[in-house]
Amino acid sequence: MKKTFLLFVLISFFQVLTAQNAYNLVWTMNQLPFQEPQVGSELAIVKAGFDTDNDGKGEFLCAYTDYDENYILMYEANGDNTYELVWSWKYPVKANTFAGIAVGDLDGNDIPEIVLTLPSQSDINPNPSRLWAFQWNGVQGENKYGNYSGDVNTATAEWNFDLPNSVDFRPYSLVIEDIDNDGRNELIVGIRQGVNGQQVLVVSVDGEFSGFATWAVEYSLSGLSGGSLYSVTTGDLDGDGKKEIYALIWNYLTLHIIECTGPDTYQLVNSLETIYQSSGVDYGAIDAVRVADVNGDGVNELYIAGTEQDNTIFVISNITDVSQITPADVKILGQIPVNAGGKFRTLWIYDTDKDGKLSLMIGGETNGQIFDVEYKGSGDPAVWDSWDVNIAFDVFEHSGISPTATPTIEPRFFYGCPAADMDGDGKNEYVFVNYRTSFSVWAEDAYVWMIESETGTGINEKDFSPESFALGQNYPNPFNPNTKIEFSVPKESAIKLSVFNLLGEEVVKLVDEVKPAGNYSVNFNASNLPSGIYLYRLQADNFTQTKKLSLLK
Repeated sequence: MKKTFLLFVLISFFQVLTAQNAYNLVWTMNQLPFQEPQVGSELAIVKAGFDTDNDGKGEFLCAYTDYDENYILMYEANGDNTYELVWSWKYPVKANTFAGIAVGDLDGNDIPEIVLTLPSQSDINPNPSRLWAFQWNGVQGENKYGNYSGDVNTATAEWNFDLPNSVDFRPYSLVIEDIDNDGRNELIVGIRQGVNGQQVLVVSVDGEFSGFATWAVEYSLSGLSGGSLYSVTTGDLDGDGKKEIYALIWNYLTLHIIECTGPDTYQLVNSLETIYQSSGVDYGAIDAVRVADVNGDGVNELYIAGTEQDNTIFVISNITDVSQITPADVKILGQIPVNAGGKFRTLWIYDTDKDGKLSLMIGGETNGQIFDVEYKGSGDPAVWDSWDVNIAFDVFEHSGISPTATPTIEPRFFYGCPAADMDGDGKNEYVFVNYRTSFSVWAEDAYVWMIESETGTGINEKDFSPESFALGQNYPNPFNPNTKIEFSVPKESAIKLSVFNLLGEEVVKLVDEVKPAGNYSVNFNASNLPSGIYLYRLQADNFTQTKKLSLLK
């Protein structure tokens, strides 16, 4: 029976591979800044697709750890498919594992910060800071973050989480958003492990960083156990208007669900322990849990790129109450045959090729592959036949070195992130880091890789007829004062695209007319609106989709 099922999976896999999306390798980082040439990588995180200095040039951040001196690095587009290092900072303490990165406005002064966390060695006394916030200087086009004395910069604010001395504490997953709709952003932190076990923290800032800001813990779920906590994400899976926090622990898929029930009020509503222990496969996830409405029917799904030992995608769908989710609701969506050992890593949901159909963009570790698992545009998103599996990049194929060669390369594409269109050429990028380089085997190996979707157009007119309605995420986001909103129309329809405040009041009507089938891009100028979180909604026929944008002035 198992052999028959495996044959079916393999046949299905090769069938869906027939619809390939086109990606090109457009940029690599071949020299790690502040290190000797061809030193080992240790890059384990990258965050991309923002424009913090409002100059129209996209940026990405990455960090390396486990060296005597470790750095956060910011690269910015300076031409078509070219990028330069524009900002860096040396961590003041030694690290023993992966860094965390987030970008947003925590103190509510309409100026974004780069927020960093770093697990540090536990024998440092007194206990050092584990979190640093670098606020942008507010000068358009200047990539300056933090406080400066000459060319030396320090953090605008830092925090040691009020920890006792000499403890091991490893903050990793970071999300910045106004999860409780109280008008100010929170920082949701997933603690991989620490003195309080695996832990979820919701933190806010009282005051402004330029003055006397203090850190306030709005919620703490501590004492979790069973494995590392690498994945913390948010979403409204049951559609009740109250956001949830999802914390997945690497222990046969252990999932904890925290619901925000009001301002500064949170409740653990469900804990699903060791969901897949009976399978014998110790599934976990590394920043690979996402909530999205893939088919645009107004009902969200939750997706998990499970690791390891095989490449398995899980889905939770059609949920009306998150507190009632059972292990039976956590279903296998599909599996991808393993190549060269094979492990899934990060998962983001994004329309990389701008065709109106969302993709599960998944980084593969030792298999050296980047996957674009794209929704076909129709059918139940919880059914594998509704998806096409595309290999967006294969480093073994690119290098010409077989994974079974002796010696061979040992890629660990540990973290990948969609980047929108950073260089302004109308094509979306996807950036990923290689945690383990093999320069001794292949001199052209690299630390950071960037692929670009060939099918992107970046124009307003009708390019081709998409198969379904779709509303894209605005870019840049956060923005000031201009941002771009893209949407797709599969047939001639009466289209309404509007922006609302958090009270549900319409503040701007961007589109209200009949549109022929096609892909469209609309510029939203918010110069006459105050800073804050807004919603934008696309309505067409029976289709409605809403997304959130953040205006920072």
